[in-house]
Amino acid sequence: MASAPTLLVALLLLAPAAALAHGSDGHAIDPPLHVDPTLEDCSVIFSADLTQDAFRRFVREFGSVSAFKPNATAAPLGRGGFTFGLEQLSFSLDDHSDAWNDTFSHPDAEHELGDEQSFPLARARVGVTDKLDLGAFWTRNMNANYGWLGLEARYAFANSGGDSPVHFAARAAYTKTLYVHDMDMHALTAELAGSRTLWNRLTPYAYVGGDVVFARERSDVVALHSETQVVPHVVGGAELRLGHLMLGGEVSVAALTSYQLRVAAAF
Repeated sequence: MASAPTLLVALLLLAPAAALAHGSDGHAIDPPLHVDPTLEDCSVIFSADLTQDAFRRFVREFGSVSAFKPNATAAPLGRGGFTFGLEQLSFSLDDHSDAWNDTFSHPDAEHELGDEQSFPLARARVGVTDKLDLGAFWTRNMNANYGWLGLEARYAFANSGGDSPVHFAARAAYTKTLYVHDMDMHALTAELAGSRTLWNRLTPYAYVGGDVVFARERSDVVALHSETQVVPHVVGGAELRLGHLMLGGEVSVAALTSYQLRVAAAF
């Protein structure tokens, strides 16, 4: 158990710069990949084969899994408090489905997207008042054409003191998918959260809420209606604080289940 913080930091530092992992097992791929040899990495480029149903599923899964996750307790930072950290988001998808195959293009016919996805991101949060925190996150695949920017506001509306303080908060977030020519995608998130601190160090927490994902297709090769998807979710996690160091992890169950690790400094 004593090596857990060291292992978490090592995993984050060794995370690849590319936002999505790619399979390399050489098995036959069905359906065939859409290939663009000018690409360096798998990129969001719509195929002429993309249907409305596949686009709807893509909006639901891609939009909700990339929406700004809380990855923090319900306790406020307090006026002037500040955190900055690195995180690792991982999830699984069905890359052989039309929803993912017909929305991505690849450098060659063997460079598949892969079922297991993982990418790093950076997050900062500041305490504006004793109860209100504001935060932001950003990430980009430098070799492809997508990334995300997220903004959040978290308000702690109830708390109790004592040796094991309990906090309740409301959270709202906005996520914008960046750099993609073929679509314009936005996600709005609303959640209620509760957490309890134990032994002045460990704080388990839970969130209940949902994402509203809106996407408008802008491709030159298809003509699809815009999609709006409402995706409920539940989140459970824990944060361990060791002085100025914060280690955390959570699971989010939504259209796709995702896992997120965090190492951050608090001031």
